[in-house]
Order: sequence, then C-alpha cells, then structure tokens
Amino acid sequence: MDISEETLDTETMDSILGCADEACELLHVDSVADDPSEIVSKIDQHVFVLQKGNGPIVSEDDDPALLLGSLWAQQMVRQFGWQWAGVTFHDHEDSKAVGVFSPDRSLAIYPFHFIWGCLENEAPVTIELSFNILKDASRVPSLPAKGYENVMDNVHHIVPRE
Repeated sequence: MDISEETLDTETMDSILGCADEACELLHVDSVADDPSEIVSKIDQHVFVLQKGNGPIVSEDDDPALLLGSLWAQQMVRQFGWQWAGVTFHDHEDSKAVGVFSPDRSLAIYPFHFIWGCLENEAPVTIELSFNILKDASRVPSLPAKGYENVMDNVHHIVPRE
C-alpha cells in the first residue's frame, strides 16, 4: 500500500484536543484522573446508544464522530503512546485521513471514520473490544512497520451486542 504521512498542524491538533475536552464533559469523565480503559468503555457505550437512537445526544452543532473520536484516540495516545498524524492513500486517488498510529506505524485507527460508520451505517461498535485486544497484546500479530494496518477492520464481536 502506498501511503504517505504528515504531521498535523497546531490548529488541527488544538481542535482535536478541544473536541476531546467537550467529549469529556458530555460523558462526565476526567481525561487525566480516569483510567483510559474506563473512558474507552464509556465512549463505546455512548456510540452504541447513539446508534440505537437512544440516550443523550450531542447538540446539532457538534459532530459526535469528531467529539467521541477525538477522546477515543487520545486514550490510545495515553495508554499506548500512539501518535496523531494525517495520511494520504495514494492507491485510493490520494484520499486523506486523520488517525492515530502505533509508534512504528504497523497499526492504525481512524477514529472519526469508524464512529461515523457506526452511526451512519450501523457498523458494529467495537471500540472497547479493540482497546482491550491492544491492551492484552497477546492476540495482536507481529506486523511490518509502516504497514498502517487498520485495527478496526480486524476486530469483530463473536456474539452480536443486544
């Protein structure tokens, strides 16, 4: 796969961090004091509830994929030392995406795209499951550096959620 990477500019990073702060308020979590696993669990549950059309929603001016995706990815940064970046997929008409990546770039998560897919296409919500798999690490295969393997393409529930 032909992918190039670029560092996110200060304005974009400030926006992402601001969105993560807004998501903390929405979910009543503390991004410093609360454990990343607990925060990810709340994000997963909130996306699932939103997907089903229930529960508290963000205001019409806010994008739930942007808010919740920012907070989720920040937990990847906190827990695993992952890093934010922008990528260009040259094999796909130079389409661009923002995501978080393992330090060697073997793994990738595109949080905004994933949450959007959950909400718009009713894709299964596997945010917490993917986090727990990465935390355990025993089920993560050895992958080549700079492979940018999308973690979320490979994480599935054995039994669907209700």
